[in-house]
Amino acid sequence: MEDAKGPRGYHDVGGDQAGEIPKVELPWLHWEKQVEAIRGLLGDGTRRIVSLDEVRRGFESFGLEKYNTLSFYRRRLQAMTDILVEKGIISPEELETAIEVVRARWVEANDAK
Repeated sequence: MEDAKGPRGYHDVGGDQAGEIPKVELPWLHWEKQVEAIRGLLGDGTRRIVSLDEVRRGFESFGLEKYNTLSFYRRRLQAMTDILVEKGIISPEELETAIEVVRARWVEANDAK
């Protein structure tokens, strides 16, 4: 895409015609609050592990299809995990193992109901 200022990224839709913006406050889902809390902890003044600029760079580099497929908080979560792997803070294998542990716990808890 290009406008009077030059090339634009697929994520830069400011000024595009997109219809009216809904002005309804939606309640946050629990996991969305958790994503926001984790982002705050990773980027706070003490830890400075992942900055907001890095998160933005992360999801702006997803590519059009992935960017448009994921929700706002899912993009943030994916960008944060990508950056943690990129920085060597967690390995892809450690991340996958942690996901499997939590997934098994969730399945077990739901089977017990």
